[in-house]
Amino acid sequence: MKPLRWLSLIGGAAAVTLALPAMAQNTVVNGQFRSMTFAVFGALVLFTLAVTWWAARRNRSVGDFYTGGGGISGLKNGLAISGDYLSAAAFLGVSGLIALYGFDGILYVVGFFVGFIPVLLLIAEPCRNLGRYTLSDVLAFRNGFRSSKTAGAISSVCVAIFYLIPQVVGGGVIIKALVGIEYEVSVLLVGALMLVYVLFGGMRATTWVQLIKAVLLISSCFLLVMFSWAPFGFDIPQFMQGLVHSDALTAHMKSMFPAQAAGAELNQHFFQPGLYLKNPMEQLSLGLALVLGTAAMPHVLMRFFTVRDAVTARSSVLWAMLGIGVCHVLIVFIGFAAAYYIGSPTIASFDKGGNLAAPLLAQYLGGGAESWVGNFMLAFTAAVAFATIVAVVAGLTLAAASALAHDIYVGAICHGKATERQQAVAARVATLFVGVLAIVVSLLAKGQNVAHLVGLAYAVAASANLPALLLTLYWKHCNTWGVLAGVIGGTVLAIALVLVSPNMTYPAQVRQAALESVAQLQLKLDALTPDQESQRAALFTQQEQARVIVQGIAEDATSMVGLREPLVALRNPGLISIPAGFLLVILFSLLFRDPRSQSMWAEMSVRQHTGIGIAAAEAH
Repeated sequence: MKPLRWLSLIGGAAAVTLALPAMAQNTVVNGQFRSMTFAVFGALVLFTLAVTWWAARRNRSVGDFYTGGGGISGLKNGLAISGDYLSAAAFLGVSGLIALYGFDGILYVVGFFVGFIPVLLLIAEPCRNLGRYTLSDVLAFRNGFRSSKTAGAISSVCVAIFYLIPQVVGGGVIIKALVGIEYEVSVLLVGALMLVYVLFGGMRATTWVQLIKAVLLISSCFLLVMFSWAPFGFDIPQFMQGLVHSDALTAHMKSMFPAQAAGAELNQHFFQPGLYLKNPMEQLSLGLALVLGTAAMPHVLMRFFTVRDAVTARSSVLWAMLGIGVCHVLIVFIGFAAAYYIGSPTIASFDKGGNLAAPLLAQYLGGGAESWVGNFMLAFTAAVAFATIVAVVAGLTLAAASALAHDIYVGAICHGKATERQQAVAARVATLFVGVLAIVVSLLAKGQNVAHLVGLAYAVAASANLPALLLTLYWKHCNTWGVLAGVIGGTVLAIALVLVSPNMTYPAQVRQAALESVAQLQLKLDALTPDQESQRAALFTQQEQARVIVQGIAEDATSMVGLREPLVALRNPGLISIPAGFLLVILFSLLFRDPRSQSMWAEMSVRQHTGIGIAAAEAH
């Protein structure tokens, strides 16, 4: 890209950043410090744009666009994987869950971390030894070329889009709450930066943005934890004792267990399971999807093709596990510190999900809402959260674009015979398509609950991608028919189970709940004495609101798939769809024969363990 165009782009970004304070509304940031907040945002945006410009100048081929030249070191790639994987859900969401629900919030970070063990043991080295770009490349090595390419690409795009939309939507909501940028402006800004990073910088720029974001995130978490421990002389047991006996935690636990006497015994509930994850089957289903889905997430798999050999791929996973593990441990203590210093009720008053726990803690530790240092720390934390969102969506966009351009266009349509220029154009067109789609859907999803799409993304990856990938790599009798059945069947089943689960809105249930609320409020109204007119007015208003809901929903109203109530009780379909995905691959592989899959088994087995022929595969 020409320097003048880059200068105009950077100038435009700076102009947008300077104009943002005028768009800000009432937020966590004190009004007099808002300009400083946007200056911090602007500095980070300009820095990452400069990195993208530098990276774009080094791109010479389509291989550079997809893999960054294939020479990224294990340490850099590991940090980039950390940056790609540590989403805003981990930094903001999980720290908030820990601040509100204690032990149950920790279970989420355990699931996210343990997910890299199957990646390390089963996926990273074999995939790199085969010298391929995407999941579909691996599937097509020994199975039907066009059919495997198409099925794998469709599944990968579904996973990427399902994971991408909640990131952008959540980013818009959180940034608006933090610094007051309107939801639409925030979504457009995230989308524009995402497109710039991927369109012009490809994998190399995306890698550096993710690496920078990982360093910033881990550093900011470390500083927050150190500042939290400082009043206790960095004595961690003493800090935990302070939390156990804190009045804020006692008040929070008393609201959950009103019949139990206050004291350390009451507060122990905070460190025990059951406050948030009350259904063990739901917990098991979600855990399976997180652990197994990570090994087949397309944006994680792509990172194994950016290093020079299988040994480096394995070391990059170890570095990623170190970075992710350290960050997760710090996030646990950030959640505890927020519960101690801010108090769970106060955190919930700002955001019911607790997503503002870490920023509020940063503001408090810096001196509070009226201090310059406190608001600077809040601004820096918000900017890191913004960088976290942009880095993750850039990786997801690149993965989806690679599936569309490299697998669908080059592989399935052109039979792998597209020219370098055709591949480059296809990659950028696919990137633009995915980016615009994500922006449009995110704008339309304003006010909608799309959180369940994250679980769906992991469920599809674990139910469709992982069975086909693992059995292709390790089972001699796996063939094209099994792969197609597993990928298509696993994807359809996971989506179908979510459509008939409690995740969806069931108007009949909403109407019934509103009717019950009307009746209960009437009982309360009847019990009021004449001198309680203020309470009567409030209850009457609530009753009228419930009546409006009842009147607005027809008695025969159904969900978007025609149901009055859920068919399955699980919100996360992994417990059903993951075994079904493996079963489909096995059954169809045994029922239908494919001579090519059998004949290529020996070659694949040798290559995935030795890397022989990797240079020819990469050139192809």
